[in-house]
Amino acid sequence: MKSKTWLTTASILSISLVGGVATIITGILPQMEQEFASVSTTMVEWLVTAANISALVTLLLNPLLTKRFGIKKVVVVGLWVAALTGAMPAFTHSYGLVLGSRLFLGLGLGLFSPHAIGLIAHTYHGELRARLLGYQTGLGALGIAIFLALAGLVVTVNWRGVFLLYLLLGAVAVLAARALPEPATIQYTDKEELHKLPFSRWLLVGLAFVTYLLIWGVQLKLPRLFIEHAFGNAELANWTLSAMNMGGLIAGLTFGRVHQHLHQYTLTIGYAGAALSVVALLTTKNPAVAVAAAVFFNFIYSYTGPYLVYRSQLDLPTGQIDAMSSWLTMATIISAFFAPPVWNLLGLIGPGAVTDNVLLWIAGVLGLIAITVTVVFRRQARPILETTMQDNRKRSHP
Repeated sequence: MKSKTWLTTASILSISLVGGVATIITGILPQMEQEFASVSTTMVEWLVTAANISALVTLLLNPLLTKRFGIKKVVVVGLWVAALTGAMPAFTHSYGLVLGSRLFLGLGLGLFSPHAIGLIAHTYHGELRARLLGYQTGLGALGIAIFLALAGLVVTVNWRGVFLLYLLLGAVAVLAARALPEPATIQYTDKEELHKLPFSRWLLVGLAFVTYLLIWGVQLKLPRLFIEHAFGNAELANWTLSAMNMGGLIAGLTFGRVHQHLHQYTLTIGYAGAALSVVALLTTKNPAVAVAAAVFFNFIYSYTGPYLVYRSQLDLPTGQIDAMSSWLTMATIISAFFAPPVWNLLGLIGPGAVTDNVLLWIAGVLGLIAITVTVVFRRQARPILETTMQDNRKRSHP
């Protein structure tokens, strides 16, 4: 195969860089709550997560659209839709128009984001493909970190200017229109039809839903926590969210080595470490400690996602791997929709303010999950250990 130009590679990897842009307005939630004072907190927080649920629509329609129009056209159109509708809230004071624009932003995201991995797999082969897939994982976290850092700069001038950052997707659209390849249409055989997933894998889908519901709770409440506990303003909140994603990037790059040593207990460490960091966020009065705890939360918690993906697809046939990937994606997307009402409802139950109560609930659930998965792993390991000991006795006493 003829080698691909650097421009082609850049156009493909740039899709991963902007795949998580829906969350870049998280740091300005307090400002939006003041702007839309007559709207409930849940409805304001939905402005962040609404794009995720509408993305589900075009994610489901993507196979039909790419078959009809081709991947390149779908990606370019999706990028332009996201760029233009994402920037619209900068020019309106209407909650309805802002919510509508966020829903259209999600439709755009659902058009281009699924192809971040597929275009690499279709375009490259061998070691280069493996290397680029590794870059793709890191670029997602890096892209969010860059956008949040830019938001931290823009918010000091005008918080509405954060929405204008979505116009940067237009540059990615121009690059994609110029250099993105058009892979051949993939034909599937009857042998590749989806199979029914084992019950144990459905439990992992449920755990993935809860896992992302918890991280959404922390991210949505972090800006408000910084204000209520006098840790800092919106600028510091944005920079902290950016640093949190860099922590997630480091965890993604080191997951393989950590899992090699800890195996299934990687999951326990992820949940237990996250619980302790949330407790630190709740109890500290030092801004530096709060920032460090938030970054550590995202770092240690980011070991859970890769493990759930790895474990859920282990020893599955090809058809079930594809089905599992789809269900995991939908679980993470739907969790974004339920996060605002779930956490604001639970925030009413507890000894403190809503934000503190939410973090208290999150710390408790994380601790409970850490204990549960540890008990389950020990029960699963016991029969294996007993079998190994019996085999050793037989070898010692033939």
